[in-house]
Amino acid sequence: MKGLTLRKAGAVALAGAMTLSCASCMLFGPNKKEIVEAADNFAGTLLKCDAGKVVKLTNEKKNSDAAAALELLFDESMYTEEQNKFIDAVADTITYEVDEESVEVDKEEASVDVTFTMVDYEKALKDDYSDIDEVLDLLEDCEDTKEVEVTFEFEKDDDEWLLSNLKDKKFGKIFDFYTYELSLKPDLASCISDTYIYGGSYYVDMDVYFSEDISEYDGELTFDVYFDGTLISSGNVATVYTSDVYCEYYDANYDYLESGSYTIDLMYGDTLIASETTDVDNDWVTETAAPFTGDYASQVSSTDWWLANDDDTYDVGVTEIEFDLYFNVDVSNENFTFDVFDADGNTIESYIQPQMNSYSVYCIWDPGYEIPAGGYYIQLFDGDTSDAAFIGSGYCEVK
Repeated sequence: MKGLTLRKAGAVALAGAMTLSCASCMLFGPNKKEIVEAADNFAGTLLKCDAGKVVKLTNEKKNSDAAAALELLFDESMYTEEQNKFIDAVADTITYEVDEESVEVDKEEASVDVTFTMVDYEKALKDDYSDIDEVLDLLEDCEDTKEVEVTFEFEKDDDEWLLSNLKDKKFGKIFDFYTYELSLKPDLASCISDTYIYGGSYYVDMDVYFSEDISEYDGELTFDVYFDGTLISSGNVATVYTSDVYCEYYDANYDYLESGSYTIDLMYGDTLIASETTDVDNDWVTETAAPFTGDYASQVSSTDWWLANDDDTYDVGVTEIEFDLYFNVDVSNENFTFDVFDADGNTIESYIQPQMNSYSVYCIWDPGYEIPAGGYYIQLFDGDTSDAAFIGSGYCEVK
């Protein structure tokens, strides 16, 4: 796309040169004609976005701060693919005009005003967009333009006029679009990679996994819950992680759920993103059920590593890991503890108190330092003695 910019800049320069060849000598002296030509050459080179060639037309050294900043600005690797497409689209609209009447020459110094005109991308883009192609179409259809006027200052070096004010902030204003923040949000429905729903005795939860980072939707996703086709809960705010959305429904009194079919609909406004259904069977429960006194290991309904990647790994640099267990019976008054072991079975820490909830236990290991790379086991026990009954365990890796 930058090739179009080069041809456009070249065409402007050619047209300017043809005009100058016929009329410039009659309008002003040779010195002023040189300044217009130097300004035209610099403006055209600037729009080619080649930092090395631009700096050669200035009195800056190639290792100066200004030269380094320009090199960084034009480095395509500094931007995402979408940003580069946006940058190219705006750059393709840029034209410039050298104001010949503004030329001033004083011996070895000179100046001239140059106006750059481009699409007014800020007026064209006022909302969030899910696709860069939508952004490009809006830029193409936009008729509004914005102007940036810059005074080119030159100093004569032998027989060449070199730009002397590259550090002028107005040059940066021409390229503000390089750092314009695009409000792109991925299309949720199109980037779902997997869904999971589980119905337990006390709760129904649904996970929706995405192939894109959807953290920008945090606080904007809700979910509705249906029981046997009837809406029983709506507008619940879903928990949004980097590429994972978690929805959990439970009875307001943390009581057993009624047996039947439960459906969770994940919503973005009025748009349905994902829907899953599961069955809950609590027919075995009676109102006079006695407190549970049996083997808690047999009552574990599911386990999960919280805040881990989808493959049960954590990134190096984390300061805590969390293993969660969910139960079919109330465990809130139990005295559970957990131990942490390395991949070789060596004990790291023992008798740690987990976070106890009605039907879930959160084993959060927070040692107070960055956890080294490697494998880790967390094991939950029914008590705080060496002979406490084993309940469940999980393994994860930090890498």
